[in-house]
Amino acid sequence: MVSRPKNTNTEIHKDVLIISREEFIEKLDKRLEIGSELLRSEITNPKELKQSKGKFSSWDDYNRELLKQSFDRPNNDYHRDYSKAYLDIRYGFNTPSFQALVNGHRSDIKKQQSRLKKIRNKVDLIGTKVILPTVTIQEKDETKIAIEKLKNLFSKFHRIAQLLRSRHNDRPTLIISDEYDVQDLLRALLKEHFNDVRDEDYVSSYAGSNSRVDFVLKNEKVVIEVKMTNEKLKDKEVGSQLLIDIGRYKNHPDCKILILFIYDKGDFIINKSGFITDLDKMSTNELIVKTFINPE
Repeated sequence: MVSRPKNTNTEIHKDVLIISREEFIEKLDKRLEIGSELLRSEITNPKELKQSKGKFSSWDDYNRELLKQSFDRPNNDYHRDYSKAYLDIRYGFNTPSFQALVNGHRSDIKKQQSRLKKIRNKVDLIGTKVILPTVTIQEKDETKIAIEKLKNLFSKFHRIAQLLRSRHNDRPTLIISDEYDVQDLLRALLKEHFNDVRDEDYVSSYAGSNSRVDFVLKNEKVVIEVKMTNEKLKDKEVGSQLLIDIGRYKNHPDCKILILFIYDKGDFIINKSGFITDLDKMSTNELIVKTFINPE
């Protein structure tokens, strides 16, 4: 008797994009350009090497998160291929020279750059399933009202902060010098416009860590994440942090709209319009992302 193979009806899942192929290509090209800039950067002393390693780590983390969020499955084949570990046997038991450390660091950048290029070269073969945000009519109306209130508030934030600098008889006032100051002022303003404002909430564990969100508007199902730029937290670093945060908020029970408010007092974000567009494009069927920067 000839045995026939059993029909298990098991289909192999093919990872597909949930953003347009054109948008994915644009994002990959930007990441590859930044990687090339890292390779071209001059490293002549240990301090510059440390700085370059920090930039590489941020670049690499952003790439991993981009590959997670661009496909229908976070644990997709492209993310796994990019993130897989490689054996490092460069130095053995010898103490490496400074130049050897530099060469090793550049080699790490080249490895990840090469992996990203392989994905870029196969984009035409990847399927797409673009998911657009959908909400009910009632939710749409409530969303529109909440966003309009916040948009108006954020647009005036810097002017309000400036007005607080001067008080009668030189009385103590609030000077916005860090992110906590931004939160304190924003909390007071939010409570003038919304009935139920909660802070210091926690989102579920994501990528091995918990994250605290800044404000939750309970009734409106809105979460507000606040950032303030500075010399060490410029556009690339802020963008990398926020991209990771967006992934966390997808499972938050009180979050249908994620508002990203960035107080750019020192004008560290060069292309504000492009920065906003890139983050807003991370909206999904489960989560609407809206980004505001002030001063504009």
